Amino acid sequence: MKLKLKESIFILLAIIVFTAVGFFRDAVFMNINSQLYKLYFKNYEYSLPDWLGIFDSWPYMKLYYFKYVLTALFVLLYLLLSLLSVKLFTNNTKNLKWVYYAYGIVLLLFVLTYSSGYFLDNFPKGFLFTRNLLGLLQSPFITMIIIPALRLENSKI
Repeated sequence: MKLKLKESIFILLAIIVFTAVGFFRDAVFMNINSQLYKLYFKNYEYSLPDWLGIFDSWPYMKLYYFKYVLTALFVLLYLLLSLLSVKLFTNNTKNLKWVYYAYGIVLLLFVLTYSSGYFLDNFPKGFLFTRNLLGLLQSPFITMIIIPALRLENSKI
């Protein structure tokens, strides 16, 4: 299957955008985690970069809970990027439902495992699994599965 120039440009742009968002997300969370470590142990020498300087004056618990907000924002951002990518690469808005289904299923698994770990007094194991599920939602993985699957379904082999 030969790629057209327009499709090749879309692929390159998608790779660049997903990579840039991934690096940005990692930079934000790594710096916030370092700041949390510094605040918790009070003996760790670390300075936030200037672009994250707003968090320098935040107390530990506020910064800790803000990570949940950031996680939700990055999940939403990746959902939007996935929807846009599926729309551009399949030229069919009906295919967007598969992105919603995938995110919905993973979010449901997240809620179930997080809740069961909490209520069954096995929170550490449940937390690790749910963290991996959220990592899945904050990556291009779902998009990388859905687009080829839809393209394969629509091809006439």
